[in-house]
Amino acid sequence: MESFPQQQYGQDALKILRTSLNLMDQGQPEFYRVAALQLRLLLCDTTRRHGRSVDISLASRLWPDLRLHPFGPLDQFDPALPPLPLNEWLKQTLPGGAGRTLTLRLLIRRVCDQDGGAHVDEKPRAGLHNVADVPGWIYQVASEVLSALEMGEEGIMI
Repeated sequence: MESFPQQQYGQDALKILRTSLNLMDQGQPEFYRVAALQLRLLLCDTTRRHGRSVDISLASRLWPDLRLHPFGPLDQFDPALPPLPLNEWLKQTLPGGAGRTLTLRLLIRRVCDQDGGAHVDEKPRAGLHNVADVPGWIYQVASEVLSALEMGEEGIMI
């Protein structure tokens, strides 16, 4: 039986993520949905096994020591602050009044599961109605992830 090619999936996800950001930079903001789907695969993909949720994200397998910079006082990821382990980083709530109850994990999952990343909910902007700039937040999250993986000790270059 052939082994799971996780390294190739990880490299492909990073390339797709970079391409999505480039397309957003070129005036195609709808590619935030493609970026969110790659973020889900990389950071917060799960499955149900024996009645419980199990992390099957690529980052947990490929870069188990991945650490990312938290939000700073200017409501942006701050490289001057010590990086957080991935699970802690994903638990951060979006800055600003409306996003206080939405964590980074929930932002990524809702875009993927309800806002057209992989599935579409019948309700417009399901669970994201209080977030003013969903594409902008996905762009910031994706940029932080790419920066950490491109510059990290892991030596991952895309």
